[in-house]
Amino acid sequence: METCIFCDNQLTKDTKPEHILLNALGGRKTTTKVDCSACNSDFGSTIDKEVGEQVTILRNMLQLDSGTGRGPPMLRKIPSGSDLLNITNDGRPELVAKPFTIRDLGDGQFQLNITAKSPEEMARWIPDIAASLGLTEDQVLKIIEGSQTTYTARRPDTVHHQLSFGGPLALRSITKSCLVLWATLVGNAEVKSTAYEAARRFVLDGDETFNTTRIFLDSRYLPRADELMQRFGPFFNLIYVKSNDAGRVVAHFTLYNIIGWQIVLAERGGTPNQRTALISNPLDPAKWSDTLADEIDIDFAWLVSPDYSDNFVRVKERLTAVMRHHVETEGPRELNRIADEVFAKHGVTNPDQPVSDPEILKKIEGDMRHRFGLHALSLPYVEHLSGKDIVARVRDALSKRDRP
Repeated sequence: METCIFCDNQLTKDTKPEHILLNALGGRKTTTKVDCSACNSDFGSTIDKEVGEQVTILRNMLQLDSGTGRGPPMLRKIPSGSDLLNITNDGRPELVAKPFTIRDLGDGQFQLNITAKSPEEMARWIPDIAASLGLTEDQVLKIIEGSQTTYTARRPDTVHHQLSFGGPLALRSITKSCLVLWATLVGNAEVKSTAYEAARRFVLDGDETFNTTRIFLDSRYLPRADELMQRFGPFFNLIYVKSNDAGRVVAHFTLYNIIGWQIVLAERGGTPNQRTALISNPLDPAKWSDTLADEIDIDFAWLVSPDYSDNFVRVKERLTAVMRHHVETEGPRELNRIADEVFAKHGVTNPDQPVSDPEILKKIEGDMRHRFGLHALSLPYVEHLSGKDIVARVRDALSKRDRP
């Protein structure tokens, strides 16, 4: 029976599947025949977690699902001018603010400010507001009914993100992925041999000597990169491992086609003249291949000859491509969100259905032009709402809450 390449635990039918290319990177290929559940769990909470955290911002910006279909992570409390924002899983910015504040003005007077995205959300806070003021919910609604309510939609100020890739923990995870993929080709016994001892030790415990002498930043454009981008998207992830005549085993790991590393898994002693690869399209995780090495034979001389001269220039170029893609895709998404708000305002619950009332259609078209124009000019949209209309929608939401 096979044993784990990182320890002596036996692999059984109950062994937990390992994502060879991390789930957080959109990886779908798994194996239960290389590392044990205990090692898999330990890696997941340490070195793999580090990689996942490093790509959180990119996943949100590019709207990248995990390999198992989980949506992008939310970004919390991101500075934007004088505001703090949460950027939701679907890329929508939301203001971080207290849902309501109460200011005592003395003599039994007070100022109540409520911040909510909709009357339906406002309904969530009515019981808490009533409790804070010592009033009934109905009394609070009557106060709101007689007040002036303002709806403001504006584009947030510039958001600055700091991206960080690599580092000892992340590189241990990357090396682990390369070893696991290689083991699926040459077998566990080989990867457990002394030829790979330094690489395994680096994955398990870290080793600064291995990090500085066997791992090299290598962000060159891959051979046939244009073909790879056409087939697997502009931000593909790739593991490519190959050995030469002498059994030297070298891996190349490309992260989102932005940055790459060369990793020497074994100086000698590996099975000679073998190669394997795993590539995925994070924009569409269903598109991936574990047979790419059969089609593309990257010359070993290219793998072992990294060019360090323009690494950071290349990374900057590719990050610019990421930002361009983000702007090109987020713009239409934001316009769709504005359109949905306009339709909802005029009582159209299904925008895909034609609007039969010409008067409502005229109002919708007018509001669309107005909102889109303000958005294009980065100007706020402000609408003064009737307290009675707001309360009517709040009461409807509260009644639904109280229904059995």
